[in-house]
Amino acid sequence: MKRILAGLGLVLVAVVTAQASDDAETLLGKAMRELATGESRGDTSAAERYLLAILEQEPDHLEAQWQLLVLRLAPTRDIPLSDRAESLAAFSAAFARVAQKAKESKSAKDPGRDAFLHYMAARHAGFYNDFEKALVEIDRAVGLQPRSARYLKAKGELLIQSGQWNDDDAEIERGIGVLKEAREISRAIPDPFVGEDSYEFSLAEAFTGLSQPRWKDVIAHYQRYLEIGPKESVNYAYALNNISLAYRRVGDCARARESAEKALALMKFGMAEWNKRYADACLEMQKSGLVALH
Repeated sequence: MKRILAGLGLVLVAVVTAQASDDAETLLGKAMRELATGESRGDTSAAERYLLAILEQEPDHLEAQWQLLVLRLAPTRDIPLSDRAESLAAFSAAFARVAQKAKESKSAKDPGRDAFLHYMAARHAGFYNDFEKALVEIDRAVGLQPRSARYLKAKGELLIQSGQWNDDDAEIERGIGVLKEAREISRAIPDPFVGEDSYEFSLAEAFTGLSQPRWKDVIAHYQRYLEIGPKESVNYAYALNNISLAYRRVGDCARARESAEKALALMKFGMAEWNKRYADACLEMQKSGLVALH
């Protein structure tokens, strides 16, 4: 136990020392690398420490303030809109203060700052499912920085969310096209805020959200995510669970069961249990010479 505590103490000293000596941009890079893995594992504490260290150096650092706001809202993302009103209200109040302070601090026209403010406004509106406003704001951000993979990815995701909210396959397809465009730009111009694996996960979800899901595309994108995404993470378990459903939809019951089992080995959750039971039923029906129910 003493050795463990001593080890933890050394880690904390190392983090504090790094925070004290690194500049804001170095700290931001470290925070984003932590988020790429820590957020998907459900632990963002290291990233938060780096972001807070940035704000100790530069209290008006807009990116650090935004990242902290989004992190603190993250636990409510999958909760129905009607059940997260209190969290959204607190987020909106903090967002309004950050945005107003950023606008007041500009000494001259700054396209980069303006684009980021529009991006924040788009994401904020998206949290409320106000996709009309969200899409107007993200178009303004993209108009100012058309080669930003980050802003294009946000536009693609907002189009997909809007299409799913409004049962509009055409809008989902437009979002898929924008996501693919963003991915190509990201490959040519690496962006610290968007990783290759995140595109694969978003595209798989988009194809699932069509009124007639394209299961082969869903499988292809989840397979790619499982190749390159962070292993032993929450998102990795979700991807295994989701691909289990897709395999069953195309009649590959054995892979459906295997994927659900792998998801459960990482994390116990209801949907994976459900998919495993249905995969077992699918296999039994196939052994009996029956067509598996979807």
